[in-house]
Amino acid sequence: MDQLDEKIILDLESRGVQRYATMAGQYGVSERTIRRRINNIFSTGLVRKIVVPNLVLLGFRAWARIGIRVSPGSFLNVARKLVSNPSVYFAAATLGRFDLMIAVFFDTIDKLADFVNSELTKISGINAAETFLLVHPRKYNFLSWPKPTLKRNKSFYDLANLNSFHYERYEMDNTERTILEHLLKEGPAQPKVLSQKLGLGENTVRKRLKAMQAKGLFAVEVIPITRELEYGARATIGITVSIPNPHKIIDSIIEHPAVSIASVALGRHNIILVTRFRNTNLLDQFVTEFLAPIPGVASVETFLHVRRLKYFNITWPID
Repeated sequence: MDQLDEKIILDLESRGVQRYATMAGQYGVSERTIRRRINNIFSTGLVRKIVVPNLVLLGFRAWARIGIRVSPGSFLNVARKLVSNPSVYFAAATLGRFDLMIAVFFDTIDKLADFVNSELTKISGINAAETFLLVHPRKYNFLSWPKPTLKRNKSFYDLANLNSFHYERYEMDNTERTILEHLLKEGPAQPKVLSQKLGLGENTVRKRLKAMQAKGLFAVEVIPITRELEYGARATIGITVSIPNPHKIIDSIIEHPAVSIASVALGRHNIILVTRFRNTNLLDQFVTEFLAPIPGVASVETFLHVRRLKYFNITWPID
């Protein structure tokens, strides 16, 4: 593992899988070198490809980050139970006001409320939990969504209805659902392999995969498995605003290359971001020199991810 390998891994994580020729031009090496390096990186198991669903397009309307404080001596027990919970797709140990940050998604607010009020309260050692509901997500790594549009309704009651702010939902058929469920569990696969495992025709799988990718039903991410290869400073950032429309602030943030998640939120903060930097100095510079001066930003709270514990079907050692 040399500096070129490390740069390639960080590039794959932040930008996704690109054309070999594009990466070769960026690093001033041959396309053959890039192909060989990437093949070696994946063959060693240092990184993995995973499939991430388009939660908005698939109709998951209750998407949240939850900050958790634990009682002294309870961290390991709480962390293990959260990581093993199938509703939790992300978990990290954090510094700041919370000891842990988790992420969940449900298709209804009722299911989210049941998770917070029933499942979390059963875990011994949790002192407090604070929920940040991501009501208008705009960016999730390689997936993005436009500002929600306000329908022209006739009454105040209609304006108060959450459906007034909407994203179109895509209804999958059984074949698409079967393919996506397998991809989420096992990761990306060639059409021939998928057809054999799912008992579907290879041509059918090939066409469906192409159509599903064109519709943006999922994205492929590259995740480093060893902590030494990860970004050194990941954080969840809560922003409180002093203007009526937080989307204006998101518009000035969303294109920043270090911002992986951006959403209007309900809770203590009006906007939730997730960022990744090579070190804490760059994170501090982003908060103090980039975020703080933006007109309308009233306050910023940072929760540094000390280490990731879970991300979809990947888990890391807790102790």
